[in-house]
Amino acid sequence: MAGTWTSDRFPQFEAQIRELTKQHRELEDEPLHLAISYAPRRDPQDIFLFEVIGGTDSISPDRELFETAFASTLGFPMDAGQQLHLILTNLHEFEMALDEEWPSVREIVDAIRSGDYKILYDDETGKSILNRIQSEIGRPEGAARG
Repeated sequence: MAGTWTSDRFPQFEAQIRELTKQHRELEDEPLHLAISYAPRRDPQDIFLFEVIGGTDSISPDRELFETAFASTLGFPMDAGQQLHLILTNLHEFEMALDEEWPSVREIVDAIRSGDYKILYDDETGKSILNRIQSEIGRPEGAARG
């Protein structure tokens, strides 16, 4: 079921993640299109936030989505050894990553496929991204793209 990440695994962090997403929505130079909290198979103790922002420049030259991890802070207290992972991309890079099956995108698609995610924000562009992810879920792995 969509949303099990927040309600079952880390309910104590939902308010902080929503506040972080709200702050990112207020950025005018890089508008937020989509924010999803999700649980990949790796690092099950950690919190993951995937965001798609405006812009066209590549964020990561490594054929992986940009990811940074944060340790506990006063505004976002976590247990020792626990981290918040922010995975960041833009629409152009996300589409390329999805087409080329970058591992970091596969991880997000797999979390959505398994229902271990929660949509925190989506605008019209974000909805189209979610539709594209849903089409990937329905496509057999390794199947040729049209």
